[in-house]
Amino acid sequence: MKKVFVISLIFLTLIPSPSYAISAKALKTIIDLPYSNNDQVSDIALSGKNIFLVGTTESANSNWITGVLTGLSDGFLTSYTATGLQNWSVRLGNEGNEIATSIALDNDGSIWVLGASNTVIQPSPASNSTGVLNPDNVPITPPSMPNSPMNKLKLWQVSGTGILINSFEYSSTEVIYPKKILMAGSNLAILGNTYSGINSKGFFLSANKTGVFSNMVIIGSKSTQINSAIINSDQSITLIGSSGEKLLKSNSIGKIDAITAKISNIGVVQQVARATLKGTSRTWSSIDQGLLQGGKVTYSNKLEAAITKFSALNKPVWNVRYLSRSTALVAAGKNSWATFVSSGAIKGISNLKPKTPIPVILELGKKAELINAYTIASPAVVIDSNADIGTVLVTDSGKSFGLVVIN
Repeated sequence: MKKVFVISLIFLTLIPSPSYAISAKALKTIIDLPYSNNDQVSDIALSGKNIFLVGTTESANSNWITGVLTGLSDGFLTSYTATGLQNWSVRLGNEGNEIATSIALDNDGSIWVLGASNTVIQPSPASNSTGVLNPDNVPITPPSMPNSPMNKLKLWQVSGTGILINSFEYSSTEVIYPKKILMAGSNLAILGNTYSGINSKGFFLSANKTGVFSNMVIIGSKSTQINSAIINSDQSITLIGSSGEKLLKSNSIGKIDAITAKISNIGVVQQVARATLKGTSRTWSSIDQGLLQGGKVTYSNKLEAAITKFSALNKPVWNVRYLSRSTALVAAGKNSWATFVSSGAIKGISNLKPKTPIPVILELGKKAELINAYTIASPAVVIDSNADIGTVLVTDSGKSFGLVVIN
């Protein structure tokens, strides 16, 4: 009996514990997309085996974006296979300065891209003033007028093969920064921020597919920002961001609170939930289906990436925070995915004790248990996941974007 007990004890010690540390694996990009100026990838969407990237280019030339630069910046939309082969690309530019910020896939196969542009102010025609001595009759050119700030919301419809179908715009009286576009039944829901002086306000508006826009609904009055949103099954919208002011009956507690709000399909704020800590500034930056949310907490002497899974507004299932140099971006698949720039050791990862910050990707289970961990050479700027490809990230080294795929 004693011998059996000893053998059983030895056997049990060989069974890995559920809390056994895992080793972080290094990931490489499957393709690098170089740029020469201040280019950005702002959003990503996956459909079957195809990857769509939306962003803004200021580079004069590009070997992966068709056309030449018009104005100071152009939007772009490009499509890749899961192995990194380019399907097509389209440049979204005109005489103004355009940016592209978000993407939505329509059931008809077309793609909607959200962005903004400025108004080009044409200089007055040159004329000779009778009160100016001009013996050589040289035309006097008036000084150039500056272009306006970003005050026009742009909406582009692109076919599934990369052909521009339609282009629409909505003019704002204030500086506008659209952040998210969603398919809401047969309409489009658009959310973002407007700016006037030091004040920031969230906004919502809808549009139909012929470019007819609703009136803009303002959310907040001086210190509210919307960063992202998802559409709910009842066509209501869950938005995330930050606020330092009262919304509905919800008062600000920290310096800036992270907010999650539910609004109706016409933009009426119905519920507001705050994630807050006294003496800190918090924000939600990323949200995916199932109320998986990523953000950051800023203290006086440190920053933490925050990842939380909710069952409903203000009802967290689990929450984890890690020392970081960036906000957390999240994607929901079979499990939960989060990426951020780690600045400290992460419990459960045996080989991750960075002396300098390092970008990481974590796969978390249903109770936030660590399943897999990866490192990447550059920080991720967007992330998404689907059953056909896996989890896809785009990294930004400052010289090129990298496409990373985890099957």
